[in-house]
Amino acid sequence: MSMRVTGGAAWLALIIAVAIPALEIVGIYQIAQKIGWGWTLLWLISAIWIGATLIRAQHSDLPTRLKQALERGENPFGEVWASGRRLLAGVLLILPGAGSDLLALLLLLWPTSRAPSPITPPATAGGEAEVIEGEFRRED
Repeated sequence: MSMRVTGGAAWLALIIAVAIPALEIVGIYQIAQKIGWGWTLLWLISAIWIGATLIRAQHSDLPTRLKQALERGENPFGEVWASGRRLLAGVLLILPGAGSDLLALLLLLWPTSRAPSPITPPATAGGEAEVIEGEFRRED
């Protein structure tokens, strides 16, 4: 099964792929004219460093956070979702420009919500999990 991109969609993708970096370059130039090239360069280098740090942290911390979420009985998808957002924010920070940095900041400030876990044991009317006590002996 092959997917064919029509001529209009290909041109639109090309225009977007050229327009976004061009707008970012114009934005960097405008910012540098307002605050100076030294501060602009410091901002761009800092954003790249923060983005690389975020990516490195997500790579090394995700397995630990997934394990902790499972031990707490929480849904691990919340950790994967939060880690993915931080990873995308890191990539956007590495890309130079105010627009990508603003999107990264929005991703980092996005509120997280904890979804109820489907792996928690069902509770009884008293609020505690039902435990059946007894003895077990295997007879062959």
